[in-house]
Amino acid sequence: METKPKIAVLYHLFYEDTFVNVGRELQPLLDFETCFLFNICEDTPGKKSIVAALQNEFPGCYIIFTSNKGKDIGGKLALLNLFLRSKEEADLMVFLHDKKSLQALKSSRWKKDLLKIITPENCKKIIRMFRENKDTGLIATKEYIIEEPFTEGKFSGKNGIMLERLLQQYEVSSPVNSFVAGTMFWVRAKAMIDFFLQHDPLEVRMDLEDGNILDNFSGTITHSWERILSWVITSQGYSIKGI
Repeated sequence: METKPKIAVLYHLFYEDTFVNVGRELQPLLDFETCFLFNICEDTPGKKSIVAALQNEFPGCYIIFTSNKGKDIGGKLALLNLFLRSKEEADLMVFLHDKKSLQALKSSRWKKDLLKIITPENCKKIIRMFRENKDTGLIATKEYIIEEPFTEGKFSGKNGIMLERLLQQYEVSSPVNSFVAGTMFWVRAKAMIDFFLQHDPLEVRMDLEDGNILDNFSGTITHSWERILSWVITSQGYSIKGI
């Protein structure tokens, strides 16, 4: 009989009216040996109620508060730091957040699609995919695995200049340009841990922009890291798979 993997869930919360869905969303992961870590934006109203609800749903969970810096990317970096300090162990990590983009007309559908990765049937399927293919390092909703524009030997999108600088700074060299838009995915924990033991996640977070920043007209460090988090995995020889 195969042992159940140890799973760490890193979940960033920003909107005060979304935490009521968290217990239902994460219910399938209670069937595994799962450690739950939550980050709540310190500007979010009703923090005490949110904490009480999370502690009731997930006894023993970890909860921290951070400023609105780097949006969900900044929250996930803070959670990576928390995980490293906690001395918890994990075979797999799941990165999630309360997706509710006020700029996206289809945000509710976007979140529903991204959360396909934690339905009961897909949790089992994803774990099986990791077990059966040692080269698989990241699994996400297939429709949100997209290619970063790359022409004439360089990144040509709005975040191109920042990407080139950051990839060189953090010595990330990915053989592919695909990444997960929306930053909700499963990864092999060791690959993420190994990278962030070398690069302090809180120091990375310090460079992210404050507030609800967008990259509609120019690049941002935050949106560059949305891409780089996927490439941290692929740069170590792993592949990205869709479900």
